[in-house]
Amino acid sequence: MTAEEKVITAIEDATGISVDDDRIDMVRSRIKMIFDYLGFEEKTAAASAESKKAAVGVSGIDDELIKYLEELSRLTLTEEEEKNAKQDLTKILEYIDTLNKLDTDNVEPMSHPFPYTNNFREDECRPSEERELILKNAPQQKDGCFKVPTTVE
Repeated sequence: MTAEEKVITAIEDATGISVDDDRIDMVRSRIKMIFDYLGFEEKTAAASAESKKAAVGVSGIDDELIKYLEELSRLTLTEEEEKNAKQDLTKILEYIDTLNKLDTDNVEPMSHPFPYTNNFREDECRPSEERELILKNAPQQKDGCFKVPTTVE
């Protein structure tokens, strides 16, 4: 039994859902993507040849993955857009690989790139302006308050 078949069996056992013939190809392709991402290779020659045929490629991005991302995002891309997306995703993965090579052992985790402290002042009670002084400029007033037209009856 191959690792792929073991995973499918484990999924069926854990969920109680049987993977039917309509979905088996999609399930297998996604399992292969996970295996490729993890760098897993079958030990047998036949499985090795099969994995090379379905390998994601040097960049980690293939047409099947682009189609899968289209499906997830509910977008339909033209061939040119798919090609551009493949190139862009490849560049992103290469940049992430560059970042993964950096030595971050002595780097302290931070929430902001600059030293940041709370700039709020302490609350303090202060006297307000005098009511009569504020109401002096009101066009209309009643009982020590501004009088305004009724908006809701």
